[in-house]
Amino acid sequence: EYAYTLRVNEKSDIYSFGVVILELVTGKQPIDQEYGEKDLVKWVSSKLNEEELDQVIDQTLDYSKYEEEINKVLKLGILCTSSLPINRPSMRSVVKMLHEVASVAKSSSGRLSPYYHEVVSDNDH
Repeated sequence: EYAYTLRVNEKSDIYSFGVVILELVTGKQPIDQEYGEKDLVKWVSSKLNEEELDQVIDQTLDYSKYEEEINKVLKLGILCTSSLPINRPSMRSVVKMLHEVASVAKSSSGRLSPYYHEVVSDNDH
């Protein structure tokens, strides 16, 4: 966003965080020739408008198992990258939403991921 507005503030940080979320969910770089004149944010938005969700989600993610969580995180990425800064959530709200997604993931499988437990286990010793 800084490249477009030359301004830095909390809302531009939220935008940047949203781009990172979209990178994680899509498995794609923020700028790529695949998008043509668009960037990742505009590409994801156009694919969602065309109802092409299957082209947006990284194929290495276990979408069938974590569909609800992936969709929520994707929506959060879209919200964080809203073209109007006033529509972007605060970082406090982002953290709260991520905690909610994590609690859904944990309650549905009993754990977040093997990597999460390795980190928790390593910190327990």
